[in-house]
Amino acid sequence: MGKKGRARRAQRRKDKQNKKEMKNMSKTPHNYKTTTTTTWKGNNLSKHNCHTGQKKIFTTTGGVDVYGGGRNRDGGWWKAPIVVDLAMGPDETMKPFNKSALTGGTIVPAGWSCDDHTGRIDPPKYIIELDFPDFGVPQVNKLFWYALCDDILEHGIKSISTQCAGGHGRTGVQLCILYYLLNDDDVKSTITDAAQLIELIRDLHCHHAVETDGQQRYIANVLDIPAGESKIESTYGGWGGGYSYGGGASGKAGKKTPTTKTTTPTGTTSQKATTISGKYDLNEEYKLPPLPPKPQSKALAFEECECCGETDYNVDTGQCTSCGWEAPDPTAERMLCYTCGKTKLPHDYLSPSDDTCITCLADEMKVKHTDNEVQCSVCKRMRYTDMFSETTDEGFICMSCEVKQ
Repeated sequence: MGKKGRARRAQRRKDKQNKKEMKNMSKTPHNYKTTTTTTWKGNNLSKHNCHTGQKKIFTTTGGVDVYGGGRNRDGGWWKAPIVVDLAMGPDETMKPFNKSALTGGTIVPAGWSCDDHTGRIDPPKYIIELDFPDFGVPQVNKLFWYALCDDILEHGIKSISTQCAGGHGRTGVQLCILYYLLNDDDVKSTITDAAQLIELIRDLHCHHAVETDGQQRYIANVLDIPAGESKIESTYGGWGGGYSYGGGASGKAGKKTPTTKTTTPTGTTSQKATTISGKYDLNEEYKLPPLPPKPQSKALAFEECECCGETDYNVDTGQCTSCGWEAPDPTAERMLCYTCGKTKLPHDYLSPSDDTCITCLADEMKVKHTDNEVQCSVCKRMRYTDMFSETTDEGFICMSCEVKQ
């Protein structure tokens, strides 16, 4: 390990000591500033006091009750007041933290009345697990949603549960699309663009619903309506959602304006604004600024990666080209964990959208952990929280083992 690697490890030990001192801090919600307090236009509210549970959001003109919530906010489909006919959401959010709840952790003889009190959860008749990256869009085209609505009518579905991790961005996308497609033409005629539809769903569900301009454009594309004015102040990354980091499925808030190139009839190149500060419309085109001069190439410096041990850690970028591990930034803005009530650094969460830190998730999943380390389910080693980017049914898997599989 080089000098820089040893210095980073020494800094990390110092950060651990600082975390212990934070226990005396006040836990009043307004004392904390999260990375999402300025994401939604028209308000400056954090997620701390917004929705919990799986609640009915609206009833369509055809009599279909649609529910919504977040798995990390006590709002998975198993928390709905009824056993819904159809449950849908991103694939990683469709199972309770306690897996035995689905099958029943307690086994009793068949037919005994005490079986009704074992805590077993009866699953919906139909479950849809979407390939839907955090801060991204569903990896299905618009025809999927129209066929889904036909299936809902054909199978007589009268109750639907939508969900994601926090119950905000990805849940908002599902609610917007289902509200528009499952209602009649009279309701559709009152909706002029995706911006208005997003505001409607925020009024019904949560003011944080729909979190990126990419999600707003996806809604407009599926429903064949204009995108309208951007309802997002800043854009987060992640797979399919904008900027990514660490080689995993998590993303950081971006201040830049991602763009989509188009070609005008005269052959000149233009762009469509996607992340808007308020003065541009998502559908408005403007000319490209001159390209900056191409930077001079230089030799890259590599050293041993603290996560996988390979000599693939890029000193200039601060990221390992082998496993994707990034050196944590101790000066990054802290985020509030709504489970333990502590403010933690971004690398203590699987993704910026999570409301629950990795160690709290490990506690709920009965995985061995300390205040800043979690056991990998593959190599069985205790690894720092910044070395994890995803979970499995067995627990957590570190970036090093993820690459080797």
